[in-house]
Amino acid sequence: MYNHFLQFTLPRIGQLLLGAVLYLNFLTLPFVAPLAGWPLLYYGLPLLLVLAVGWVARDPLGIGLAAAAQLCGLYLAGDLVSLLTGLAGAPAAGAWQRVWMGGLLAWALTAAVLIFGYWKAMRLCVTTYRLSTPKPLPGGRLRILQISDLHPGRGAMDRRRIPELRRRIQALQPDLIAFTGDIFDEYTPRADFEAFLDFFAALPAPLGKWYVLGNHDLFHYWQQPAYTRAELESRLAAGGIRLLEDETCLARDPARPDAPPLRIAGRRDWLDTHGQRAALADLLPGGPDGVYTILLDHEPRELALAVQAGADLVLCGHTHGGQIWPAGLAARLTRLNELNYGCRRWPGGAAIVSGGTGTWGYKLRTAARTELVWVEVTGRPSPG
Repeated sequence: MYNHFLQFTLPRIGQLLLGAVLYLNFLTLPFVAPLAGWPLLYYGLPLLLVLAVGWVARDPLGIGLAAAAQLCGLYLAGDLVSLLTGLAGAPAAGAWQRVWMGGLLAWALTAAVLIFGYWKAMRLCVTTYRLSTPKPLPGGRLRILQISDLHPGRGAMDRRRIPELRRRIQALQPDLIAFTGDIFDEYTPRADFEAFLDFFAALPAPLGKWYVLGNHDLFHYWQQPAYTRAELESRLAAGGIRLLEDETCLARDPARPDAPPLRIAGRRDWLDTHGQRAALADLLPGGPDGVYTILLDHEPRELALAVQAGADLVLCGHTHGGQIWPAGLAARLTRLNELNYGCRRWPGGAAIVSGGTGTWGYKLRTAARTELVWVEVTGRPSPG
């Protein structure tokens, strides 16, 4: 779990820094600059605006903070352009100031980003990846549906969208369904918890439905969840969904008893275990062999090592593809995750990181996609 500094102190420091940047820029707003002859109004009005923005952004995980961060980022970009055009000379500086409109452009662009981000968050896509393997598969192919980071409640998904999900999934007809963590979180209402588990239980998948926990399914970052671990485990079992925690199983299609099996491995979440979880060598002790092997791991870590250990396909979530720019860029620059979004291939295997079937915290996304991941694998045909 994250410590108190990361959960509470760091966001507050960030809010103070955002406030300082916004205050200095608010002094140049067209309706503030003319008040320079009245110091109380000139310095007081921007302060009131900053306090108003601070009140809107008071929730460290709320959309108000995301909006304030976008506004601040645009102001910083505008300040940089102002500096560069100033160095370039009076004509360039004058042209930019007319476009910048004393900072009003930053407000207009922030509004545009919020509208675009809401549309992007609420637009559910099906992202298709096509892979191949020399290993035998039933009928020579395998169709996998990945559902990840649903976060029903505050984000883009709730029980009202289950009919849409049902239509999409029924059209795909997956052989296997992989739930790669953060399907629920501490903000999930009990009604959504029940409704989605009923929905998952009704989904057909001849090669099974498999679930690994994420860092939010059971962990209490911000408040107590509306369900217990025992309730989640019992409902998953009742719905025919196998929870894997540092376990490996063989999956067979009951309608094809002579078909080759698949191997499904599921790792415990790295954050939950503080990195002290089963080693890949223990999870896949035989190494690469002739059985097609799928590894489910919520957080994208040790991907290349997993392929070397024998995983033909690694499915992950957690990152949301960044969700709000520049979070994804920061993750890539700091190498927080081995892969932030999409598909990466190595000799012998591949890894896919979902952008999330929902969003975390709010209905806003400016990076990656809100998606169902659909993987089509072609292999060597076999009897059955």
